[in-house]
Amino acid sequence: MHRKKTTDYFKYIAFEGIDAAGKSTQAKMLSNFLKNEGYDVFLTKEPGGTKEGKAIRNLLLNVDLPSKARTFMFLADRVLHIEKVSKLLKTSYVISDRSLFSTIAYQAFGEGLDLDFIERASLFSANNIVPDITFVMDIDTSTIKNRIEKMDVIESKGKSFFDRVKKGYEYIAKHYKNVYIIDGERPADRVFEDILKIWNKI
Repeated sequence: MHRKKTTDYFKYIAFEGIDAAGKSTQAKMLSNFLKNEGYDVFLTKEPGGTKEGKAIRNLLLNVDLPSKARTFMFLADRVLHIEKVSKLLKTSYVISDRSLFSTIAYQAFGEGLDLDFIERASLFSANNIVPDITFVMDIDTSTIKNRIEKMDVIESKGKSFFDRVKKGYEYIAKHYKNVYIIDGERPADRVFEDILKIWNKI
């Protein structure tokens, strides 16, 4: 059992990017690294980071919903998720596979919904809690089909959709603090080296 280290403030860390960019892999690698350093870490995801959220996730990934309906389901999941995150941040680092930034990138840029509304609604659903650090895994949109054999509803949206989502992440990197875009085309261990370099400077 690792010794629990103490810190004045446990960070909320998000991994973002288009589908198949390697978010989940890197989130797990950072989680394992911090645990080995002796910290308490909670690894979670959006959507699906709560019991109720799992049902929402199943619907979102398997049913082709109208864009507005899909947006409000993501927001509902976040309301439940951020309550859990808020409590955990008192005792642990929280590493999340996706955050409110996914809604901004996917729904405002990908789906073409009103950016101002999506940003305000996303912040509202998250109680204005924004990740302290966000790593955006950046891959070419053509890489998705090479990494995923069986695609869900969102993964099947096509290149032009994900090109727009990538523009959303560029916007987020310019307008929000501590957002780092990482080249996700390389082997996972090389990607993680870059993440650790940034982590060690923060």
